Amino acid sequence: MNLTINTDGMPIHYIDDELSFNSLCKQWMSCDALAIDTEFVRTNTFYAKIGLLQIADLENCYLIDPLEIGDWNAFSNLLANSSCTFVIHSCSEDLNLLQTFLGVLPAKTFDTQLAAAFLGLGFSVSYQSLVAELIGIDVAKDETRSDWTKRPLTESQLHYAATDVRYLLELHSLLHNQLDQKGMLQWFFSECEQQTKVAIESEIEKNWEAYYANFGNAWRLNDWGVEILQKLCYWREQKARARNKPRSWIVKDNDLLNLAEILSKSNELSLELFKSAEEVDSRFLSRYSGELLGVLTDAKEDLQPINRELLNKPLGSQFRKKLKHCQKVVNLKAEGLEMAPEILGRKKQLLEFLRNFQATGQVQWSGELAGWRRGILESEFTAIMSDEKQNE
Repeated sequence: MNLTINTDGMPIHYIDDELSFNSLCKQWMSCDALAIDTEFVRTNTFYAKIGLLQIADLENCYLIDPLEIGDWNAFSNLLANSSCTFVIHSCSEDLNLLQTFLGVLPAKTFDTQLAAAFLGLGFSVSYQSLVAELIGIDVAKDETRSDWTKRPLTESQLHYAATDVRYLLELHSLLHNQLDQKGMLQWFFSECEQQTKVAIESEIEKNWEAYYANFGNAWRLNDWGVEILQKLCYWREQKARARNKPRSWIVKDNDLLNLAEILSKSNELSLELFKSAEEVDSRFLSRYSGELLGVLTDAKEDLQPINRELLNKPLGSQFRKKLKHCQKVVNLKAEGLEMAPEILGRKKQLLEFLRNFQATGQVQWSGELAGWRRGILESEFTAIMSDEKQNE
């Protein structure tokens, strides 16, 4: 169905039948780049509910109605098997949606927000700000709270949704050229690949076994308490996904942590012990105590051994000084490269680096610091770890 409206001179086409959608997917296989965005609702579910899929090529904007599309094979094939680059702004949520909705991710992405950070235009810069700065057009942001699963969509919603992809290919061209001129394309695309990897790994069940490490105060627990927390987190992840409810609707983080601490002080678990946990939501305990007792006492539950090195234990004074030195290096190097310092080395990455050194006594380049960042940071970081700069 063609609409009679357009966005900044570009026609908008509303696609609500599979025949047209499949035909477009075949046509798009020959494109060098496509702009893509999604609108979704995630207020009361674990998994995002897709409400609209927006795609733009060089001449048209297309609004795909996913509520009317049943066969996604042609689109999945386009994502995974074409040589097309999919241009997205702040792609993490869109990738997660594609992964959970279709089980397929684009073979190649170009994240315009990430590119802007590499070029020193700001970390986590909005699409509207980037369009205004690089193209000189003000983009409205007045439909952010829309329910995209309700029909019919208003003309205002359609304009908004189309505008979200209208300028992405122009941004792609500008940003790609600047990254190329600065010799950063290889670094940038490795980061785009990392975002795809994160989307894939978040849906691998084995990885849920390490979610206990996301709790800031888990380091305060004894080993038995950490094991309990691990099992509780793993159970909640499975429960939230099975019921398609937000994790906090099953049980809040603080309740899990408090329960793990209480249970860890006893050598024997029992329903009476659960009932005595006054610091934990009583409704949660009333509903799930029996089930959780079974989970915690099931000898067949074979999770990976806990690793206390993953826990967010505060650094001692010596390593806090090393952290400050590392952050100073990151800021100076990023300034010289004219990129956002968060791209070169976020605090979380630096803490992981320092904790690995604290545990082994050796400088280890692993995780996200192991790639292109290592060549920039290695000499200074090695000096910091060997205390050469400790007294500066």
